Amino acid sequence: MRPIPAFFARLLRDQRGTSLIEMSLILPVLVMLGCGATDLALCYAQGLKLQQAAARTMELAIAAGFKSSMTSTLQSEGATAAGVPSGNVAIDLWLECDGTRQTDYNGSCSGSSPARFASVTITSTYNWMFEQVIPAWNNQPYSVPLKGYAEVRIQ
Repeated sequence: MRPIPAFFARLLRDQRGTSLIEMSLILPVLVMLGCGATDLALCYAQGLKLQQAAARTMELAIAAGFKSSMTSTLQSEGATAAGVPSGNVAIDLWLECDGTRQTDYNGSCSGSSPARFASVTITSTYNWMFEQVIPAWNNQPYSVPLKGYAEVRIQ
């Protein structure tokens, strides 16, 4: 009868393997935190890339002496800079007279000086990289819409 309590007492004092058990409990949490941080950093980097591509497109418009006929060139430049299809790049031109937006960019303002504006919007989505690792997440796609936007007053 005595050997069984002595076995349990010896087992309670023995600390070999404790670190292994503790590591096996905490390692999955640390891996998930690392994967999540990596995914967030990549999403942020892609959003920053879109914003920089939009700013670069507007800088090109200003440097080239903007004309309304340049929209397709700017659209392809924005798509190339952002690494997205040209359908994800929208160029908007508008004229403002006394702070009111007009429908015709090439029109004129009666009695006030015109203010012409151009903007570029570049859109994309970021699909979570670790979505494929966790089977429960594969039921529906998890993606984040991203947008880069830049606007400039031309005149």
